[in-house]
Amino acid sequence: MASLRGPVLIVEDDPDIRESLQHFLESHGYPVRSASHGKEALEMMARAPRPAMVVLDMSLPVMDGHRLLTTRRGDDTLRSIPVVILSASMARMSPRDRALYASSYGVASFLGKPADPRQVLEAVERHAQRAEDTNAGVPV
Repeated sequence: MASLRGPVLIVEDDPDIRESLQHFLESHGYPVRSASHGKEALEMMARAPRPAMVVLDMSLPVMDGHRLLTTRRGDDTLRSIPVVILSASMARMSPRDRALYASSYGVASFLGKPADPRQVLEAVERHAQRAEDTNAGVPV
């Protein structure tokens, strides 16, 4: 496993899902931080070390996933952080609608719920920003 530019940020309001994913990813050597709502996640995304990627549930208290993505889209620094959506409702969208949403909000991929933890691991391996990426010299 290549080293990441930062931790994986799991944004999930269900503590069982959040803790299970965190323990699973940590057991595979990934540093993980977690947030229970979008506002908390945005605060974590703005602080160093910035996340290498975000695994985002869409149905969240305080600030939902859509509002988080809208805010992220307007911030050059946050926009570069890859996001994988983990959501039952978004996974039910048509492939065309998911593609339009992904291109509008800079979403790397979608996973349905309940997700197999191995699918989440594969998404992390595929989308997380690596320390040796060409942007590695950019302060995080």
